[in-house]
Amino acid sequence: MPFVRFAPFFAAGMLTVYFGGGASGAVFFAAGAAALIYFIVKKKKAALCAAGAVCGVLLMTVYTFAYCNPILAYAGKTIDAQIFVRDITERSGQSEEIIAKVNLDGRTAKLRLSCADALPEDYTADVTIELEKADGDNYAQNLSVGILLTGEITEVRGAEYVGADAYSFFRTLRRNFCGKLSENVFGDSRELAKAMLFGDSGNLSPEYKEYLRVSGAAHYTAVSGAHFAVLGAALLAFIPQNRRKTRFVVSLLFSPVGILFYGVSPSVLRASVMFFLYALGMLFHRKAHPLNSLCIAITVIPIFSPFTIVDAGFAMSVLGVFGVGVVGPAVSEKLCEFIPDKAKNVLSPIVTAFTCSVCAVICTSPISVALFKSVSLSGALTSLLLAPLMAVAMTFMLLLGAVQIQLFAVPIDWSMKIAAFVVRLFGKCRVMSLSLDFNGAWILAAALALIVTVCAFGDLKTFSLFGKIAGAFAVIIPVISVIIVMNRHEVRFVGNTYSSAAIVFDKNTAAVFVSGGGDGLSERISRVLREHGVVKVTELAAYNADYGGALAVKELSEMLPVGKIYTNELAEGLLTDLNTETVPESGIFTASGVTIASAANFDDPPAVDILLYGGNMNKVTESPAKTAVYFSKKESPLPDNFCNARIDCDFKVAIR
Repeated sequence: MPFVRFAPFFAAGMLTVYFGGGASGAVFFAAGAAALIYFIVKKKKAALCAAGAVCGVLLMTVYTFAYCNPILAYAGKTIDAQIFVRDITERSGQSEEIIAKVNLDGRTAKLRLSCADALPEDYTADVTIELEKADGDNYAQNLSVGILLTGEITEVRGAEYVGADAYSFFRTLRRNFCGKLSENVFGDSRELAKAMLFGDSGNLSPEYKEYLRVSGAAHYTAVSGAHFAVLGAALLAFIPQNRRKTRFVVSLLFSPVGILFYGVSPSVLRASVMFFLYALGMLFHRKAHPLNSLCIAITVIPIFSPFTIVDAGFAMSVLGVFGVGVVGPAVSEKLCEFIPDKAKNVLSPIVTAFTCSVCAVICTSPISVALFKSVSLSGALTSLLLAPLMAVAMTFMLLLGAVQIQLFAVPIDWSMKIAAFVVRLFGKCRVMSLSLDFNGAWILAAALALIVTVCAFGDLKTFSLFGKIAGAFAVIIPVISVIIVMNRHEVRFVGNTYSSAAIVFDKNTAAVFVSGGGDGLSERISRVLREHGVVKVTELAAYNADYGGALAVKELSEMLPVGKIYTNELAEGLLTDLNTETVPESGIFTASGVTIASAANFDDPPAVDILLYGGNMNKVTESPAKTAVYFSKKESPLPDNFCNARIDCDFKVAIR
């Protein structure tokens, strides 16, 4: 299959230019060009591989120099422009964050903008914008929607409605469906349904968000190819199998409509291309091969959106489909050879389903480990259990939205109740979240994925040999993780503009000291705890906690077991059902022999081991502490004992 040879090297060429720069791209291009000439002369099929490498380098180079660099040249400038408001991503009072389209030097660009005034969707406005390069903390998120620059709107000189387009129509339709769901399904079932069916997890409790991450089911709450595929399958379920042309027309129309309904994300685009190829196969009585369809998607999509190739969501989507649709079936077919003939009819479907789910987790694990520093050991099982529940809920969601009969909400409610039980059951078992934060962890994960792929494409002898190697890797990786976690004695830091926290690790437990109010820190703290294998917080000190900080403490206690909580009278009154104790705000916290304090609590800061300064301190002064920590976007010269933990995100202090 031509695309199977072309696509991997095409992607490799693009990635080489993006991550390696012009020099690496030139070397890769020269090698690819030489190989292309050689294989053409020798009339080898490998010429397609070399052609893919050459085309990938050329496309990313042209895109970088002709589009990206001119856009990035606007970073640090203040411009007057007319914007078109495409989406509102966050709103707080009158201030909001929007995604807008703007013309920069004849090039259409997307910007992520903050604005003090309310600007509705589908409006144009004349504004003044202070532009900056996309924030490194959210660069992967920005890149996924093609954003190179962020900015702040400092002046709005007028706005007007320009009319809804097809995208706006389907966005409104999606909101109407979501509204019907909210009217007829209640409690945790409603919020989980909105998250799993529409990717709307804004009102999902922090507790359930953590459960989803620990259980390995978080991908169900972000719009992805899975949503697209399940929605498409639900639509086709209403059309008889013998109505081949009708099914083809519906599938053909659904490819672009599904994109408009769920939004243009790389994973949805991938699913759309594959769904379209499936429809063509249906028309011509041919089955679209998953690997060939996947490689066509890898080739076609980056031509129109080159940055898709470096998007983490796209990579996860591609590798997930490769695992569940290519590697999984091949491995399960070989495994079924070892099942006794009498039991094959019963066990083969179970083995196939579970093997495909496991292979999807293994194939996506290099990206998961690189980005999230952990992988869920229960991810394969939870994904397998949640998939049919999501399909049932999606089918009845279509009926509920279309005919608005409340009875159709009952199956949605019950399927989401079962889903919530599954998520909660596995989410509370934190030992199933394997910490893989050590150097080279993603390489081990990639090696395991490669070995499993060899098992899939090899003969039974190769399968037997590499299967044993894969089994050894599956034991070695958790053993390394456990050894590192049980020997962990260090302090790490998280923070935001308002407050910060020091996390003292002692094996698989931790103590947490919060400096400042603590509002908004619960998810940041829980992520660091999860990435480093913590199953319990023994002590939590939040001496200055305000209302938001008390809420954050409560949220954290719902995510994982928390022992003693030290706080003030205000927070204690809001945390009556927890094990709290009131202490003076000027207290010094001690954990694992390390003394920690907040500089804000002292006119003359003490000489403790670690002193936490304000959440976003601009001026750096001398400090008597052994290590002084603050958070700021701005880089500035620091004394020897200071650290800007926002810039140096992986900063840690070892405990001797």
